[in-house]
Amino acid sequence: MTAEQRHLLRFRRLALGVFGLFFLVIVAGVTVRVLGAGMGCPDWPTCYGQLIPPTHESQLPPDYRERYAVAGRLAEPFDPRKTWAEYLNRMVSVLAGIGVVAMVGYAGVYLRGRPDILRWVIAVPALLLIQALLGWRVVATYLAQHMITIHMLFSVLLTIAVLLAWARSFLLQERPLSAEWRVYELLGWGSWILLLGQVLLGASVRAVVSREGVDLLSDQIVFLIHRSFSWFVLGGWAYYQWRVFRDPVRQPFARRWALWTLLALVVQVLSGAAMAYLSFSPVLQVLHLVVALFALNSGFISLYFLRHTRYDGAPQSIPQLSA
Repeated sequence: MTAEQRHLLRFRRLALGVFGLFFLVIVAGVTVRVLGAGMGCPDWPTCYGQLIPPTHESQLPPDYRERYAVAGRLAEPFDPRKTWAEYLNRMVSVLAGIGVVAMVGYAGVYLRGRPDILRWVIAVPALLLIQALLGWRVVATYLAQHMITIHMLFSVLLTIAVLLAWARSFLLQERPLSAEWRVYELLGWGSWILLLGQVLLGASVRAVVSREGVDLLSDQIVFLIHRSFSWFVLGGWAYYQWRVFRDPVRQPFARRWALWTLLALVVQVLSGAAMAYLSFSPVLQVLHLVVALFALNSGFISLYFLRHTRYDGAPQSIPQLSA
């Protein structure tokens, strides 16, 4: 193994580690939202003006609700569970930030000759800075629904950028897609876009639940659309995954990520159905959204590998696919 290959291997492991940390942040963030703990720390970046938040209301000044009012509203009554849930979410974010610094530093030192990798590596801290500012705006707007949704979508951009940096470290060649394979690619992208729409609809469903409760949800048009479209997403992606599996060109990456996407979509559909019968269980809410965000990532990278393929691990021409 050459020095460059060793550096690429280490970078892949580091990038996957950062991807995993970002998903820990996503899990923590979704948990905070499900618990209604978004205002557990009413200020940012400190929590009640402290680096380490209190554990009891007696540790706060008597006028803490007025002192930490947000958007003209009094701070919520102190709840240690909500406060520490939000605080741990922030700490996991800091840990992910340290991972990003390590990834950027390693790429900057050892992969300077790979601008195709560096451009995505550099994009990660830029997106992370925007994500941090959005997190501040979420608190400053007292959990405005549109800010929560934008914040969530930026988490998807972050994780996809890390995966693209990881993917570019492999020996890949872009191949042309001819005839019916162009249709299969469009089917994959169509399913991915529908899934993105599903995630946005899900955000609207959660807003309805928070505002009106679970009992009136079945009459809401947004819930009916969200429930019905899930089958289109699952069916479209299942057919795409089947065609990739039958592709005569060796595609270990596209196949693997397509299969993981399909499994995530199955879990998403089942967890969504279970929520309808279990009064929107918090655990199922976390699972439902996290697997949907993972499916967005894995589906995107599978479609990337459909075009950028390793052919028997060798730098040789990829044959034109027949119709």
